[in-house]
Amino acid sequence: MSRVLFHKYEVLRTIGSGRTGTVYLVRDLNLNRLAAVKESTEEFLLAETELLKEVEHPGLPGIYDCFKEEGRTFLVMEYVEGMTLRKYLEKHGRVPERQAVKWAVDLCRILGYLHDRHPAVIYRDLKPENIMIRQDGRLKLIDLGGTLQTACGREKEAWCVGTPGYAPPEQWKQTQGDKSWDIYGLGAVLHEMLTGVHPVCNFYGRRPVGEYDKALCVSLDEIISRCTTENRKDAFSSIEQVEHALLDYPSERRKYLLMQRIKRSVLAFIGGYAACCFILPLLRGIPENQFPFPYLIKPLMVMILFILFSLFFSKFTRKRQFLRKQEKTVWLTEKKISGLFVSLLAVFALASGTCRERISSGTAYAKEEDQALWVEMRDTCERKLLLKYDAVYITNDKVRFELPAERLPTQELSVQIVAVGEDGEQYRSRIFHIKADGMESGSQ
Repeated sequence: MSRVLFHKYEVLRTIGSGRTGTVYLVRDLNLNRLAAVKESTEEFLLAETELLKEVEHPGLPGIYDCFKEEGRTFLVMEYVEGMTLRKYLEKHGRVPERQAVKWAVDLCRILGYLHDRHPAVIYRDLKPENIMIRQDGRLKLIDLGGTLQTACGREKEAWCVGTPGYAPPEQWKQTQGDKSWDIYGLGAVLHEMLTGVHPVCNFYGRRPVGEYDKALCVSLDEIISRCTTENRKDAFSSIEQVEHALLDYPSERRKYLLMQRIKRSVLAFIGGYAACCFILPLLRGIPENQFPFPYLIKPLMVMILFILFSLFFSKFTRKRQFLRKQEKTVWLTEKKISGLFVSLLAVFALASGTCRERISSGTAYAKEEDQALWVEMRDTCERKLLLKYDAVYITNDKVRFELPAERLPTQELSVQIVAVGEDGEQYRSRIFHIKADGMESGSQ
């Protein structure tokens, strides 16, 4: 028998659960319509109800009812049909450039509406999981629980709200909301839409979108950079400025495409002229006293000019393919030691706050070149990680080091992990004894 809330809302299934409560899909038995019901503590939902009663925007869910039952508080809201931006990215990889800009403008208008209220409402947890794509292609922000404390005008909150990768560093140190936090989150979401790369996976830092796809307009890099910069002088001061920059994007893209056409035309002209300088004299015949010089002077000069122009243009548009492979490949390093014992050195440094962790690259050592120890480093998505020597990998979850049995240099091997803290103090794990067949193992 299905559960019925408040004698009128039949629970169909659980949509999701998060920090602020559990959300159910229900059917209103009186009006025969679908709705979303959030169940949570009274403090959260009563404040969120007060906020939703005052706001009216097509990009925010409407409120139908609020009631208490069995000591719990329930908020009945509009059910938004569609998929989250996270599911879209998992299915399609990334968002086409024009569509990503259009959705970013939609987000600017929703956030602008919240920021213009008195007192201002700071969303604080903008991420693909909280962005719904409706069936008509428009966006809605869901889960307003993170905004409620600021919206109610409290001077200080008891807890921080945010998600690593989508929140600026100062958000983990302060509980008072700031509009720049939403601007940062918008820049992080736009970058992920264009590249398909989760910000937590950017262990070299957030790279320009042009390094993932050179066809993307460079003006988008400037917008994302100004959204996510820690320098307040260079950052956007309001969400309206971000919207204006995005609306100017079509004209900037036209300029970018025009420059690309001019570049290709100039290079084609120089290349064709160099070919003519080389071929036409051959057709007429070259006197013996003019070969190789002065016959080759003009073709060589034009060819040098062609190379210089190519280098000049490629400086701004070159696509670095290795950056796109950094989430899928491991770079292994070697160093000499003696005996069968090997040490995997992982440097763990805790950054400020409670939600970020810095891990140095794992290195493998072996005695001889033909006895290299193969080590694979993977994230929680089971992807191999490419890490430069002495690079720092930023993560908010676990990292796994793997020793494939078929690649062990000897049949039996002993492994010990040594962790070095920021103060230089060493922490050693127990010694693990491994056999290549993977059937027997022990620990000491």
